[in-house]
Amino acid sequence: MKKILIYSILSVLLISCDQIKQYQNYRLDGMWQLKTVQDQYGNIIPVDTIFYSFQRELIFSFTVLENSKVALSPVYGYVDMPSDHQVHVSIDEQAAGDYEFQRFLSLSGWSSADIVFEIKKYNTSDLVLFDQEYEKTYTLKKF
Repeated sequence: MKKILIYSILSVLLISCDQIKQYQNYRLDGMWQLKTVQDQYGNIIPVDTIFYSFQRELIFSFTVLENSKVALSPVYGYVDMPSDHQVHVSIDEQAAGDYEFQRFLSLSGWSSADIVFEIKKYNTSDLVLFDQEYEKTYTLKKF
């Protein structure tokens, strides 16, 4: 009986550790609302209609709300993390189509559709990304 109890406790601990490790591996997963963009001169632009979504550090979507009931077609791409402090996003230009892709570039303010952000801050509710090429800082809140 004692052995069964010990094995049960060990099993629960191993499963818990695996779930914690999996959460850490996919820490950006979910939807994030862009709150501000700060340019290289310190100008801060408030934003509340743009959402970044990460799924399993594999799929990325960029969604813009036109109003409280209508969202424009999301633009999809791929995401990976070359390091703990970087996230690489690559928008699928062909899947987006010319019009949506051009609209994405103008709305996102990104330096390109293939970008590596430096993660300046991350916790369960806040994410700060830095585009080194354009020297822009993107502040997001978990949605």
